[in-house]
Amino acid sequence: MPIEHPDPIWVLDSESLNHYCQQWLELDAIALDTEFIRTDTFYPIPGLIQVGTGEEVFLVDPLSVQDWSPFAKVLQSESVVKVLHACSEDLEVFNILTGCRPVALLDTQLAAAYAGLGHSLSYQNLLKALLEVDLPKDATRSDWLQRPLTEAQISYATLDVVHLLEAYELLLGKLKDKPQLHWVKEDCSALVVSPLFPEPSEIWKDVKRAWQLRPQQLAVLQKICEYRELEARKSNTPRNRVIPKGSLWAIARFMPDNARSLSSIQDMKPKTLRKYGDIILNLVQQAKDSPQANYPDKLPAPLPKVARDYGKLIKAWVHNKSDELNVPVELLFPGKMSNALLRQWQDSGRFSVPDSIKGWRQQEIAEPLILVLKEYKTDQR
Repeated sequence: MPIEHPDPIWVLDSESLNHYCQQWLELDAIALDTEFIRTDTFYPIPGLIQVGTGEEVFLVDPLSVQDWSPFAKVLQSESVVKVLHACSEDLEVFNILTGCRPVALLDTQLAAAYAGLGHSLSYQNLLKALLEVDLPKDATRSDWLQRPLTEAQISYATLDVVHLLEAYELLLGKLKDKPQLHWVKEDCSALVVSPLFPEPSEIWKDVKRAWQLRPQQLAVLQKICEYRELEARKSNTPRNRVIPKGSLWAIARFMPDNARSLSSIQDMKPKTLRKYGDIILNLVQQAKDSPQANYPDKLPAPLPKVARDYGKLIKAWVHNKSDELNVPVELLFPGKMSNALLRQWQDSGRFSVPDSIKGWRQQEIAEPLILVLKEYKTDQR
């Protein structure tokens, strides 16, 4: 099928944006996408906002629009469905421009997975599967802050939303009268309210092999990770430009007390040493000098063999359920949920649903799965 699209309508000032937002508020659904730059910054720099109505495509220029409050009203309207594809970074862009994220959100990548089209399907593959449209992707990594944009960039940006509402309608048709439609809506609602960034004081818990460290070393890890996150946000610098991810565990493990020992830490770069070396050494010393009562508790070691046996049972059961429902395992019951369930059993001695597993996954997956695990446990006695 040849690729055709309407000539986009440019929105270059606040008055025009306000005018069109009043029109968009009258619609049942709009397609949204964003283009941005994020090579040297922590936060994305908005370069373009695309809005599709099914008949028209609007290109909103964030470099010239000043007042985003009318657009925030569109994003917050419960009556207008906002259709996006793989929207996590788009949500950050909207939050930067408007201070809010879109409610009544439908992510077509999630919907495609629940409709049996595959996990993490790209937008190009989605359009190919649903509409037999071949979408070029040659402008993906171009400079979206340059003005004027090239014809190739404008065409690319327009194509990113021109077919999105059509794909959305087809996906709704595939999910109609199935529980998966409720599941995707619930997952999309969770995207809107979940934190955009991790809690700085909790990041240390996700560092690989942190469970191997003693409480004092964990105090160092916590302080280093928290500083890294807060400094990256404050200076709008990528996290790895502050302290490389590969250095975090080694700093906590060896607790360097001078520049020479710090320079021998894995992945430590000369530029990091020059800019942050003294700060890192000071943070290490602060953590070492803090009262022992303030040290974090040791993290649990990898699950014991008996838990791994239960883990195999969970994996097999979830895979069977995945085949039955034609929903990817990664969406149905991610590995972190299996681990949470097993940790809860390890801590309490009984199988129950962890607080972190909510909504449809609690009712449709976790609760019946626990019945299977309890039966298996009884049989092993």
